[in-house]
Amino acid sequence: MAITAAGAGSGLQLEDIIKASLDARRTQFESRILKQETTLKTSLSGVGQLKSALSEFTKLSKELAKADAFNLRTINITQSKDNPVLKVEGQLGASNGNYDIIVNNLASGSKFESKPGAFSSSSQVIATADGQLTFSAGADKSFTVDVKAGDTLNDLRGKINTNGKNFGLSTNIVNQGGESKLIFDSSVTGSGNDLTISASTPELKIFDTSDTSSKLTSTKTAIDASVSIDGVTVSNKTNILDNVIQGMKVTLLRESDKDSSAKPIANKVAITTDTKGIKDKIQSFITAYNTLSDTFSALGKRPTIVAGKRNDDGGLLAGDSTLRSISDFMFSTLSSANTGGGTINNVFDMGIKVDNKGKLSIDSVKLDSALNNNFDQVGALFSGENGIAAKMTKELEEYTRTGGRLAQREDVLNVDMRDIKNKRSTFEDSMVVYEKSLRKKYGDLDVLVTKLNKSAASLSMLQ
Repeated sequence: MAITAAGAGSGLQLEDIIKASLDARRTQFESRILKQETTLKTSLSGVGQLKSALSEFTKLSKELAKADAFNLRTINITQSKDNPVLKVEGQLGASNGNYDIIVNNLASGSKFESKPGAFSSSSQVIATADGQLTFSAGADKSFTVDVKAGDTLNDLRGKINTNGKNFGLSTNIVNQGGESKLIFDSSVTGSGNDLTISASTPELKIFDTSDTSSKLTSTKTAIDASVSIDGVTVSNKTNILDNVIQGMKVTLLRESDKDSSAKPIANKVAITTDTKGIKDKIQSFITAYNTLSDTFSALGKRPTIVAGKRNDDGGLLAGDSTLRSISDFMFSTLSSANTGGGTINNVFDMGIKVDNKGKLSIDSVKLDSALNNNFDQVGALFSGENGIAAKMTKELEEYTRTGGRLAQREDVLNVDMRDIKNKRSTFEDSMVVYEKSLRKKYGDLDVLVTKLNKSAASLSMLQ
C-alpha cells in the first residue's frame, strides 16, 4: 500500500516535522536576504528622489546662468494699445534710456499687375510649349516654376503659390469687366529688392518684367522702412530693426499718427530696469535652494534612538556622504567671492541672508540698494559662464545627466537587486531538493516504523 503523506502509515506527525524544517530554513534565508533587499530598495528610492530634486533645481539654475538672465527691462510706449505703432523688446546688451520714435513709413515689397486687356479669363491658355518662369527678389531669393503646354492662367497662379521655394510671392487673379487681372505681390521688402520675372521661351515673355513685350506693369516698388529716433533718420530693409537702438529689437507695425497740421507725432519709449522681475528671479532661486536643502535634510535624516533602540524613522539616504558633498559644494559656491571686484563681492553683499539651519532669505532693503546702485554687479554674480548659477549647473548636471554619478549608482544598486533575485531563484530550487530529501528520509522512517508496528502487533497476537 502506497504512503501518500509522511506519517500516514506510522501515525507519526512527520508532515509537521517536514513543514517546520522547511519553514526554519526559509525564515533563516528571508531574514538575511530581506534586510539586504530592503536596504537596496530604500537606497534606490532615495537616489531617485535626490536625482529628481537636483534636476528640478538645475532647470532654474540653467535659466539663471544665461548671459541675459538679469537683462530684464520694462518698456513703456506712448501709443494706442488697440492700434500700436511699434513693438519694442529688450535683448542682450540693452540699456536704460528714453527715446522719441517716429515711423515715417513701413518697408514694403513690390507689386506687378497685368495690363488692361492682357487676359480675357483665368482659363486662358498661356503656353503651347513647355517652358520656365524664374521669380527673384533681391540677390538671394529666387525660385522657378515649370510651365507646361496647355497651362492656363489659373494653373500658373496655383504653381506659384504652392511652390516649396516661394519666398513670399502671392499671386492672385481678379475677374472683373470681362477680363482677368493677374496680380503679383512680393513680401520681400527694402530698396533694391523689387520682383523680377524672367522667361525661358518667347511666348512666356509676356510675364518677363524686363521684356518690352511684357503684359505686366509695375504698380509698387520695394522700399526701405524709414524711422526717426531722437531726430536721427534711420533706413532699414525690413520692418524689424535689430540693435538700431543697442540691445533692443524694434518691430514697426504702422506709420506714426499725425497732428492737425500733418506733423508726425513721436511715440515716446522709456526703457527701465525691471527690478521686480529680477527680484522675482532671485526669490525663485532662494526658494528652490531652500526646497533642495529640505530634501537633503529629509533624505539624510538619521534615525532616532530611544531607550537604546533604533527607530525606523531615518531618511532614505541616512548617513549618505553624497548629500553632504553636494550640500557643501552648493553653499561654498553660493558664498564664494566674485573675482571681478566691486561693491558686490558675494550674495551676502546684495542682501541674501543665511540662518543657522542653512536656509536663505532676502533683506529687501539691501537688495533694492544693490539693484539700484550696482545692478551690473548683481547680474554678473549670478549669470554668465562665471556666475554662481553656471557653476552650480555644471557640477549638479554631473549627478543628474544620463550616465552621471547618480545614474551609475542606480546601475550598481540594480545589479545588486538582480543578484538578490537570482539568489531567491537559487534558494527556491534548493528548497525543492531539500524537501525531497526530507520526504525521503522521513518516508523511510515512516515505512520502518510501520513495519515495526506490524511486527509488534503480530507478536502480541501470539501471546
